[in-house]
Amino acid sequence: MRRLIVCLFLLLPISGFAFDVAQLKECSAVMAKKFTKSDSMDVNRYIQASKAMVDIFGVSRVDVKTNYVYQGAKTIEVEGDASWRYFYPPSYGGGGKGKLIYNQNEVMRAGRAGDALVIGKCKNEILLLIVQQDSPAEQELYSVLGMSAPTPEKTSLWRRLWGTAEKRTADYEIDTAALPMPTIPEKSWARIYFTPGPECEDNIVASIDDATRAIDVAVYSITNDKIVDSLLAAHRRGVRVRIISDRLQASGRHSLISRLADAGVPVILNKKHKIMHHKFAIFDKKDIETGSYNWTSSATQSNAENCMFFPEQRKEFTNQFKYLWDFYQG
Repeated sequence: MRRLIVCLFLLLPISGFAFDVAQLKECSAVMAKKFTKSDSMDVNRYIQASKAMVDIFGVSRVDVKTNYVYQGAKTIEVEGDASWRYFYPPSYGGGGKGKLIYNQNEVMRAGRAGDALVIGKCKNEILLLIVQQDSPAEQELYSVLGMSAPTPEKTSLWRRLWGTAEKRTADYEIDTAALPMPTIPEKSWARIYFTPGPECEDNIVASIDDATRAIDVAVYSITNDKIVDSLLAAHRRGVRVRIISDRLQASGRHSLISRLADAGVPVILNKKHKIMHHKFAIFDKKDIETGSYNWTSSATQSNAENCMFFPEQRKEFTNQFKYLWDFYQG
C-alpha cells in the first residue's frame, strides 16, 4: 500500500492539487467517488458511506482532524474536523451503515454534484479533496486513477488500491451477474443504495431537481409525496416530464398519478401488458435510476429495496421508454 501511495505522489502534479506533499506520502488509504447532491451541504451535510469508506474508518466512532481542499476554477483550503459515525439501525436486521459528517465550510459549499471526491487517510488526519467537474484538474485525476478510457482488461481501481480481487466497492463496480441491468464498463460511475432508509428517495429527488431538460419516468407505483412534489416543480420550471405507470396501481387509493395528470404532466397508463412493472427514470436523456425501488413511502420506510444510478451507455432505457410510450397510446 505504501508503494502505491508513493506512485500517486509522483504522478500527481504539485501545482494541480493544493495539499501538503508530506501529507500525501503518509496516506495509508485512498478512495474516490462522484460527489452527489445528497453528499452536499444543501441536503445531508455528510458523505454517504461506501464499502471503501468503511475499510478506511472501521465500524467505530472516529473524530479526526481534516484538511479540506477544493480544486477547480479556484483553490480553497480549510483546516477543520470530521466525524465518522457507524451505527446499526433496527431496520437493517443487524447490518450497519456509516456516514462521514464534515465541517460546514467553503470547500464543502463549493462542491457540486458530479465533481470528483477523494478521501485519503494520512496518519492521524484525513484529506478531503473535491475536484471540479470538467476542469483540467479532474482530467489529471481521472488519468491517474485510470478512469479516462475504461476497458474490461485493465485492473480495477479497487484491486490497485486494496490489493484483492474478492472485495468491491459500489462506487466503481457492480456485480452484473447478480443485478439484472445492462453491462456498465468497469470504471463507469455507479451508485447503489438500499432501503429501508432515505438514500433512494433523497437521490431520486436530487436527480429530479438537477434535471434541466427532460425527465422520463416508467414506474409501477407512485405514492411518494416528496418525489411527486419535485416532479411538479420540475414541470413548472419548464422541464419536460413524462410518466408511464400501471393502470391498476394508478387507480389505487394512495396513488398520486392523478395529481400529476391534473397539473398537466403527460401520463400514459398500461393498457396492453398484464402489469407495467418497470421502475426506471431517465434524467436529461443521459442518466438512469433503476432497481426494485417503487416511488412509494413504504419503499423508503419499511421495504427491503435497492436503487442504482449510472450513465446510460447505449440508449437501452431510452428506447424502451419510447417503445412503451408509443405502444400504450395505440
